Amino acid sequence: MVTGSNPKIRQRMTSKIVTVQYLRGLAALLVLASHALLYPLVSQPLVYGRLGWLGVILFFVISGFIMVTVTESGRFDPIGFMRRRVQRIVPLYWAFTLVAAALALVAPQLFKTTVFDAQQLLLSLAFVPFHNAASHGIHPLYKLGWTLNYEMFFYVSFALLAMVTARRRLLWLTMAYLAMALIGQIWPPDSAFAQFYTSYMPLAFIAGAWLGLAHIEGRLGRISGPLIGAIGVLAAMGLVEGFSWGGEAVEDITAFAGFLVFALGAVGLLVRFDNEVPRIALMEWIGDASYSIYLAHIFAVAMIAGIWLHFFGRGVPGAALAITALSVVGGTGIGMVLYRKLELPLLNWFRARSVEQRARLAANAVDHGNQPV
Repeated sequence: MVTGSNPKIRQRMTSKIVTVQYLRGLAALLVLASHALLYPLVSQPLVYGRLGWLGVILFFVISGFIMVTVTESGRFDPIGFMRRRVQRIVPLYWAFTLVAAALALVAPQLFKTTVFDAQQLLLSLAFVPFHNAASHGIHPLYKLGWTLNYEMFFYVSFALLAMVTARRRLLWLTMAYLAMALIGQIWPPDSAFAQFYTSYMPLAFIAGAWLGLAHIEGRLGRISGPLIGAIGVLAAMGLVEGFSWGGEAVEDITAFAGFLVFALGAVGLLVRFDNEVPRIALMEWIGDASYSIYLAHIFAVAMIAGIWLHFFGRGVPGAALAITALSVVGGTGIGMVLYRKLELPLLNWFRARSVEQRARLAANAVDHGNQPV
């Protein structure tokens, strides 16, 4: 694999950026809080839905940022990159999808918008978007997986340009993603697959990727003085705009723009001050467990809200607040345990297998080199 030549950059990329982990944890908690607030309510306040949408946009920006920082400024091995991405994303997502499918088959009364369908299950496992009549949108069988369809799309398109430098890679991806988004806005396609990928949502990955390039080139570290204040003000304005404007739909392009500005500002500034931010073990653990929290939290919310509503109903003063607090704590705790007991051991197993495979290949190469010509 060809990487950047600056040893200081390589040394910086090998260490975890703790503030990015904090933001990943925040993104997961925003999605969790959104669903915890919405689940027990009859009406669906727009602001609650946008809490979760903000979390998703923050996730996408962070993902774009990380993909650039881990591959650095040069070419990289696309096969190894995709193998690591698949190992990171697929097993846990497939597990939750299969669990949801099995429960929807044997106990459909447990779900609001999940219905078992064998064809939809196969499309979901293959990361192929489709229109889901049960959820009234383009969602996989396990509804949360719609974000992972975008993740896998970004990984594949990123890997297809592994043979060029990071800057050229981002230029090509920016042009392609902008072209698709313009097509989606000007000539909306009919098929669910085309509708999904001509959305403006993937632009969040591209924005985060450019931020990652600024980081590996050392430009984020040089932000100082009035520019720091200006970025902070713009981020705050974007946050207010995202919650205040944008019609009646949760997913609105003007709200997206505001949240994207906030996410870029938050990531950029926290990375800039990473060495000065206190290390808090609990927040770092939540960040590490963010993927497990994201996938598992809806079960925790449904269980906790279901138990509360069964025994106490909605008439108890502060019921919505109590359900939300219990769901956030419970969903976070379950996700953190899942990370420690399942996700992390699985990732360590994949890493060990990869090390063993590289060792065998090296040994075979040596043995082959020792053979007489």
